[in-house]
Amino acid sequence: METRASAALVGSLCYLFASVFWGMNIPLTAALLETFDPFWLTLARYLVAAALLGALVAFGSGARRLASPIPLPRVAVLGLCVSGFLVCFTAGLLLTHPITAAALIAGAPVYVAIVSRLVTGAPLAPGFVGATALTIVGAGIAIAGRGAGDAGGARLQGGEALIVLAMCSWTVYSIFAQRWFAPEVPQLRRTWLGAVAAVPWLVAAWLAARALGLVGEPNLRPDPRSLAYLLATAVFSTALSTVAWNIGVSRLGVAVGGMWQNTVPVFAVLISLAFFGIVPTGQQVLGGAVVLAGVLYMQWHALRAARGPAAVAGR
Repeated sequence: METRASAALVGSLCYLFASVFWGMNIPLTAALLETFDPFWLTLARYLVAAALLGALVAFGSGARRLASPIPLPRVAVLGLCVSGFLVCFTAGLLLTHPITAAALIAGAPVYVAIVSRLVTGAPLAPGFVGATALTIVGAGIAIAGRGAGDAGGARLQGGEALIVLAMCSWTVYSIFAQRWFAPEVPQLRRTWLGAVAAVPWLVAAWLAARALGLVGEPNLRPDPRSLAYLLATAVFSTALSTVAWNIGVSRLGVAVGGMWQNTVPVFAVLISLAFFGIVPTGQQVLGGAVVLAGVLYMQWHALRAARGPAAVAGR
């Protein structure tokens, strides 16, 4: 049986995996948007991710496991939450100044806490207040560094509510992906069902964008580099990272995940430096260190809580 300490370790490693590859997704997406429109790019990613996840489920557990163990309306809601996050986030980024968007994303722990409270009534995790303060302050330092010299500055442009709604939608998905399945249902299978259910919603969103003239004809013949970037983000940032995220939520809870979400820009900067030659500012490095300190602070509280019962039992 998995102990609380080992569960905390597995959850932390999974959150780390997801954060690193979500960070990788940022510079790769910036490159991909030179070739694809954002709505078609999102749909293409999920088509690849759903195919991969379905193949993994069928190979590991048999094709019969592709069927849903929960009612189909609930599967549709999971897909709606996933697609709602993607569509709202994409539209929000298009309509919001990047510095404002970064500031809003830094509030992830707060959105997670509010949504979790409303949906589950769960109390705040140990160390949440201190960790939230550290991650938001650290993100603010990094954002200030990124915004230095930006004549436009952070300002309201109409997409801010969509970004907040996107973060809340992802939190609802994360909660329901754990609550609606029996404990023995693997996280891979849960992730597959959410991904495949998101595809029809994403198709509808893309068709609506086409009808409104927001996007043109889809690029069906990308160059080799764009195709490689698309496959990398679909496999690692979309499919495998969502599985890792769900494992993290199952072990540590979605509140800890909200802290880890603030490390995504940190890893994006590091990956951009390593592979794209983009040099971070001193403020970005300092802010990233403060964000990581906030995550480690909450992890330390989680480990203390895990070791407490074990220490009592060993007396």
